Amino acid sequence: MADWIVNPDEASMLNLRAGIKPAEVRAVLPAGTSVAKLGTHPDDAVWWHVRASLAGGDVEGYLHSGYLTEATGTPVADVPVPAGMPACHLAPKGNLRTQDFGRARPLDENTMPERSAADPAQIIAIIRYLDPGRGTHLRYQPKSSATYCNIYAHDYCARMGVYLPRVWWRENALATIAAGGAPQVLYANTVRELNANSLHDWFETYGGAFGWRRVFSATALQDAANAGGVGIIVAKRKDESRSGHIAAVVPEHGHLNAARHGSEVLRPVMSQAGSRNYTAETPSSRWWLHSKFKSFGLWVHD
Repeated sequence: MADWIVNPDEASMLNLRAGIKPAEVRAVLPAGTSVAKLGTHPDDAVWWHVRASLAGGDVEGYLHSGYLTEATGTPVADVPVPAGMPACHLAPKGNLRTQDFGRARPLDENTMPERSAADPAQIIAIIRYLDPGRGTHLRYQPKSSATYCNIYAHDYCARMGVYLPRVWWRENALATIAAGGAPQVLYANTVRELNANSLHDWFETYGGAFGWRRVFSATALQDAANAGGVGIIVAKRKDESRSGHIAAVVPEHGHLNAARHGSEVLRPVMSQAGSRNYTAETPSSRWWLHSKFKSFGLWVHD
């Protein structure tokens, strides 16, 4: 049992780092998160080596002990996700990559590639088909007032055969499900659209129920994609009125490789829509660690 928690009187969020600050952030722990002390850093005992459990994944790193307090009382249990939690989708309605409307509905074209096996070549075929960087694919093209990283991530996961919601149940529908009911999918009534900030939270609450597994290194993401699996990075903005971001990690191919330090992946190969769209590229920065983001998650699915 953990003996310490992130002190809510000292920090609403606390960075778990690979070492003493400014070492890389491995995860962001919300206030109240329980941690187990494993030791102290050999160079500075105020930095504790700890283990935390986040959305079903265990991660170790270093925290400044000044932001921790002893746990007292009974820990608050997570609300369990009902067994058999149903996915939800709006019905297809012929929406195309070339259309600048209908983004709440799934892509619905006559011949769309799908992943039938853990085959990197199939992933490459999918991202080349979706091709978010093509100007005529208006479904993904940014505007001055909106970007569509969430739309592209949903379409990508759908073609990969894994569930990432475009719309999700509202509170009234979740209460019905928890009581054993089966609500209808009714836009703006029982379901709502999810942006990247909302998807960050969806992964933490419901991702495990749909086969997603949290990891804590870009190496794990790139390895999963190279083996034909799905890798996602999602980050939530501090200012939730502003856009977060979500992007897919895709296989290394051709002359396109992840940026590495030795065997460790620093920046994986990615595919995204957003303020800038590209089919496959190794980004120039680890954007998910930017100070504008409140939290981030790295997720894989077989």
